[in-house]
Amino acid sequence: MSESEPKNILVVDDDRDLCRMLERYLTVKGFAVDQAYDGETALKLVPKKKYDLIILDIMMPGIDGYDVCGRLKTQREYNHIPIIMLSAKSAEMDIVTGFKTGADEYVTKPFEIQKLMKAVNETMEKRRRAREDLGVKHEIKFEFESRYDYLDKVNDLISQLFLRTDLAPDEIWNLKLAMHELGINAIEHGNKLDPSKQVKVFCALYSEKLEFIIEDEGEGFDPSSIPDPTAPEGIKRDRGRGIYLVSQLVDEIEYINGGSMAKMVRHLNRPRRAGAPIDPL
Repeated sequence: MSESEPKNILVVDDDRDLCRMLERYLTVKGFAVDQAYDGETALKLVPKKKYDLIILDIMMPGIDGYDVCGRLKTQREYNHIPIIMLSAKSAEMDIVTGFKTGADEYVTKPFEIQKLMKAVNETMEKRRRAREDLGVKHEIKFEFESRYDYLDKVNDLISQLFLRTDLAPDEIWNLKLAMHELGINAIEHGNKLDPSKQVKVFCALYSEKLEFIIEDEGEGFDPSSIPDPTAPEGIKRDRGRGIYLVSQLVDEIEYINGGSMAKMVRHLNRPRRAGAPIDPL
């Protein structure tokens, strides 16, 4: 597609009036717009055209928006398509779930059309820059304070892994789960939700391995003091399950600086050791 050709947007919502309104508005703005009124139709349309963006409702009959997003984002062919979730589900957990399934942006209903348009332009520009950086950056660094910010940046990082590595989609999704666990632990347990403290993430791609370092500003902890969640005495405890999960998803995990820094390693071109199957959603 040349720069002069209109960008393709797929609007997915069971509210047909809203779909038609967005189609008219986005068409005036220079986009080519298709509509789908349910998740199943959306999943059938995506392979038929090169979409530059998807605007996706969550609450729909049949396959909901979370499921549609998760299915697309776990496939190498479609992971690069930016997805903006547009939903009346505005609770924090709903938004977190949206980002966890791979959404690039989340806009709540009712919405101002200017806010949605801003999200459309910024999301498409962010994805364009990410593709231009391909083959240039071998290290990625970022800092964050909130869960939303972190989950958004992890989604960007996962898209880079789809572009830069030959890892299977389920392996990349397992790395995403590991990043989620360590990052949220750093925010909630390391920094104790203190907004004045940051979490730093460093990712390096080498020819033989991927290396991730997550560092918080908390007091740290003694990893050896965490009970084994698989042991009979620890099976009913929440404490330790996140650390145990991460240990099953990567090849190496090391805790440094009294536990305030975690280093994960995933070796490339090496068979994965056996672990429990992970549901990508």
